[in-house]
Amino acid sequence: MRVTPAAERAVRDGHPWVFENSIREISREGVSGDIAVLFDRKNRFLAVGLFDPESPIRVRILSAGSPAKVGAGLFRTRLAEALKLRRRLVDDPETTGFRILSGEGDRVPGLVLDRYGEGLVLKCYTPAWLPWLDELRSALDELLPSSVLAYLPSRGVSGSPATPDTLRTPVLLSGPPLDDGLEFLEGGLRYRAHPFVGHKTGFYLDQRENRARVRELARGLRVLNVFSYTGGFSLAAAAGGAPGVLSTDLSEPALREAERHFELNAGLEAVRSAAHETRTGDAFEVMEALDTAGERFGMVVVDPPSFAREKGQEAGALRAYGKLTQLALKLIEPGGILVQASCTARIDAESFFLSVLNTARSADRSLEVIAQTGHPVDHPVRHPEGEYLKCLFGRVPTAS
Repeated sequence: MRVTPAAERAVRDGHPWVFENSIREISREGVSGDIAVLFDRKNRFLAVGLFDPESPIRVRILSAGSPAKVGAGLFRTRLAEALKLRRRLVDDPETTGFRILSGEGDRVPGLVLDRYGEGLVLKCYTPAWLPWLDELRSALDELLPSSVLAYLPSRGVSGSPATPDTLRTPVLLSGPPLDDGLEFLEGGLRYRAHPFVGHKTGFYLDQRENRARVRELARGLRVLNVFSYTGGFSLAAAAGGAPGVLSTDLSEPALREAERHFELNAGLEAVRSAAHETRTGDAFEVMEALDTAGERFGMVVVDPPSFAREKGQEAGALRAYGKLTQLALKLIEPGGILVQASCTARIDAESFFLSVLNTARSADRSLEVIAQTGHPVDHPVRHPEGEYLKCLFGRVPTAS
């Protein structure tokens, strides 16, 4: 297979994808999961990857620059590299929930593997990985044995004609039923992930370090957690000494799980003594209602879903972020803290941070920046499209 000069340069620079319109020549028609070998203009080896004839991303690069045999050996190498990068997390008995393989960031594009305690959750974003699951499992059994291995297909994998019927829906590949989810620790706090019913692989592991910072800052502050999902930030705030926490989300089941997270950690005095309330509803409407009622908080956490999943949605996303900033600032007491995050790669970090800071300035509540954070170590970034997470911690002025 030969690609355009632009694609050749991108692959040499480490980009993990080759798009359909970048392929100049192909030796034969392939099926999903075939090994694709790329050559440069001088017929020299360029890269090897997995072929996906149904996706605009035709080839997902596994190795570039030097030949590599695709199979269990290569997967063991990638897994060993990932575990080495995460050694601090692997060796931390207080944290047993983190991402082990982060797709493109760990040179296994289209594949995610998360650890939750004694269980592993594997998610595929391309059917190209499905023919290689047995060899991948062989690598896992050798380097990372677990009591549970759950499999999740992305929407694209579920609907692909290349996907076997047995892999079109989530399935437990090994281990006992997951009726109560997978329990894990984060900074000593007990959480549960529900891979078959939850978002992502059952929990937002990428916010671990931001939750730890909230825990550090929350002492003595009443906290509002907007888009709370199962209450990760809420529990962290309570554990840090917040006397009261209000979790709000559109999903009643998610809020029930937030309450269960508080129950799981009732052995901690700080959590047991924190008054935890939940409120179901649209975030914008709930925040407006809280403002009308005169409610005020020492910290407001705003962690919304992606507002820009497709090209052309960036302007609308920035408007939504601005509106959320406005609403949050109205609810924060003088000297209080705003924590606002974005999880879309279509809005770059600079644009997001400027949106929040400029909105605050326009509202006469210029923020003192405490921190601007990005990806944690278990969510490495190797290409621009993979850089999605950013979070701003800012303190509002003590007087308007």
